[in-house]
Amino acid sequence: MRRLLSMAAALLMLLMPLCALGEGRVYYASETEPFDEGAELLTVRVAPLEGGDCMLLTLGDRSMIVDWGKVQHTSAIRALLAEAGLDHVDVFFNSHPHCDHIDGFIRMVGEGFPVGEFITFFPLTYKGGSVSQKGAVRAAEKAGIPIVEMNTGDRVPFGDAELTAYRVPDDRITKQMTCNDLSAMLMIRYGECSILLTGDCDIRAQEVLEELYDLDADILKFPHHGMGTVHIGFLPEVDPEFVFITHGSINTKKAQNTLRKYGCTRFSFATWGVITMQTDGKKWIVSQEYDPAKDKFITKYLREHKWIRVPR
Repeated sequence: MRRLLSMAAALLMLLMPLCALGEGRVYYASETEPFDEGAELLTVRVAPLEGGDCMLLTLGDRSMIVDWGKVQHTSAIRALLAEAGLDHVDVFFNSHPHCDHIDGFIRMVGEGFPVGEFITFFPLTYKGGSVSQKGAVRAAEKAGIPIVEMNTGDRVPFGDAELTAYRVPDDRITKQMTCNDLSAMLMIRYGECSILLTGDCDIRAQEVLEELYDLDADILKFPHHGMGTVHIGFLPEVDPEFVFITHGSINTKKAQNTLRKYGCTRFSFATWGVITMQTDGKKWIVSQEYDPAKDKFITKYLREHKWIRVPR
């Protein structure tokens, strides 16, 4: 029944665009008043990596990194941490152990960066192409970092925010599903606001997860760097107001066309500069610090894609 409802919603979305930014809970900085002074804010910062994922969450005195990019991304990740005033991270949440999501952790922990715990959803001896699970486990053990093994539906303690991991249950895993498909999505809810971080979860897993769980969210990280395909019912199920893509604009045409088809014109690429999303539990404010080195490219790109509206 849930699958039928998702398909019906997908057909409806062909006729009705997604909620435009500013008409719900998500605003660009230029469109709304600042948060009330003293409000406790959940902040999600997206690192400007090419070919990798890294998102930094902070709330009060709690901090978490969701995926940690490649070895060559560590300088950008250190800059992100410095901007947030952090010299440690309480939690490392790894969606899946591909090198572009975990090797930065191995490098920085090896260099002595303090991490409170390492959360994984894969067996500690899991192996495969481009998989660095064993290396991450060795690095964590050497540094004395506790390893926490989780599964779908598990909650991740994080102050007053509600963080829930969604992964394909063991009894729904098929032989066709890859390491990407088995990524753990992280649903983050704070007050009335929500954001869904999807790892590299591809179409086979999306179909299962949209059937089993409530994935409705204000903000969506487009799955698999914007390089994969989304299931017909996935975007209607999430129904986001803002979408960000962690890869560059190259090789993401299919993702962009999908977003345009569903009327979601408000999105941005993390590679253009750090994306910051903050919420007090009542609304989101989205901003982006554009990389000056990419000004000419961004200007040209937006001139050629006039339907895209990005944070200003």
